[in-house]
Amino acid sequence: MRAESQDDREDQLLRLQRMETKLVQGLFEHPGVVARSREHQLRYAISLASLEVFQPGAARRNGRSKHADVRVRTQRLSRWRSLILDELGPILLKTEDTKERVEEASVFLGPRLARMAKTRAEVVEKYADDFSVRHLDQEMGIKTLVSIAGGGGGSGFVYIGAWDVLQASGIVPGYVIGASMGSVLGLFRARDKVGDFDAYLRLAKNMSSEELFRFVSLRTRFGFPGMARLFLDAGIGKAFRRDDGETMRVCDMEIPYDAVVAGVRRGALDEDPEQYAVSHHLHEDKRPRPLQMRAQIAAQLVRLAGFINPRVVKEIVIGRDAETQEFNAIDAAGFSAAIPGLLHYDMTRDDPRMEALLTQLMERNDVVALVDGGVANNVPSGPAWRQVQDGRIGTRNAYYLAFDSFHPQGGLGHLWLQPITRVVALQVATNDRYAHRRIEFKPTLSPIRLLPSSEHLDQAVGWGRAQMAAELPLLQKFFERVRWVAPAE
Repeated sequence: MRAESQDDREDQLLRLQRMETKLVQGLFEHPGVVARSREHQLRYAISLASLEVFQPGAARRNGRSKHADVRVRTQRLSRWRSLILDELGPILLKTEDTKERVEEASVFLGPRLARMAKTRAEVVEKYADDFSVRHLDQEMGIKTLVSIAGGGGGSGFVYIGAWDVLQASGIVPGYVIGASMGSVLGLFRARDKVGDFDAYLRLAKNMSSEELFRFVSLRTRFGFPGMARLFLDAGIGKAFRRDDGETMRVCDMEIPYDAVVAGVRRGALDEDPEQYAVSHHLHEDKRPRPLQMRAQIAAQLVRLAGFINPRVVKEIVIGRDAETQEFNAIDAAGFSAAIPGLLHYDMTRDDPRMEALLTQLMERNDVVALVDGGVANNVPSGPAWRQVQDGRIGTRNAYYLAFDSFHPQGGLGHLWLQPITRVVALQVATNDRYAHRRIEFKPTLSPIRLLPSSEHLDQAVGWGRAQMAAELPLLQKFFERVRWVAPAE
């Protein structure tokens, strides 16, 4: 398929996604404006138009099944997709009044229900050897949550409360992807389908800055120099041990998990990583005095903006392929959270397997160092969407919910970061088209509060719970099971 056709298909799928969002918003705001049977028919109509490829059984399992992917193509399905895009699309996307939007959509669909039934029947008949009608209706009717956790240092602790509210309501992610701090917190969300958020919070409260952040000389192997060295395993390693004592790998998470890292492109900087460390005095072996530290942080934050550039860094998704799914999970999150010039994460242990995987990854992508995924894509909705379309979780019927804690906010803990947050906000905006919803959490802790006190952690989690509780009713509407309702005779 030509690149142009792939782009056109992506645009069509995203348009259908926006149509679904507009429809569900109207149904939520005006319950009863159409019969429940018509609600199901309207939502099924859009899902059917979106059908292209899926793994039978994956939607019901909330994860991959034993079946192979099936690519679905029929003449009626192609014509149905065009009809929904060309005629229902303007109704849903351009009608401002939400009640009128639903009513007009219902009027449009009524005389076309028989056509939808014939389209569904043609698909079932043609692919009878590949999947059953039950498999098809599960794919059309069961939506899977894709949880996208954006970076933002200590501001990201609100996510713990948000995930807790979702789980309590019965909404568990089928896929988690994160960048920077979002990759670290996402690792905990992905570890178990039923998360023990109280235990995660206790772990965070018991961590010490001395074990997590150290001022020691560290040879640069795969990471990029920073003021302090991040020893993530020392802080969270015990929570990610397998029964055989080995650290969990990306593929060991109960919920499929990916981490976005940024690769510094070869030749993109005037200096190699070691030279950068020397010229910016980043190989100090002792903690700077408070005034020195503030000055160094301020200087590095100014330089950080230079890394938020696709000509300098390349987006890399750890978990995208079979090789990177074998990554040590803490290494994946550690490299994703390594802020260039501020936090240096590297593999310091003797681990030939991971050394080979890292070497291959860097050679394959032609990069010289791995750094904070946030500089490449701080709220990675685009990578999440593409991963699902490429079959990461089998089903393609997903709801993309993005968490964003690193955006311009008031307050002393945020104001001095506004130059960086504004740059990141422009980058994030380019990804918004891929998400059903991006939640800008506010208030949050300051991003530089990487290891907050117990009191501040409780406060952040409370903020996250409160904001997600307000979002929950509309979100639950999206996750209502959609059923096939045949047209009246």
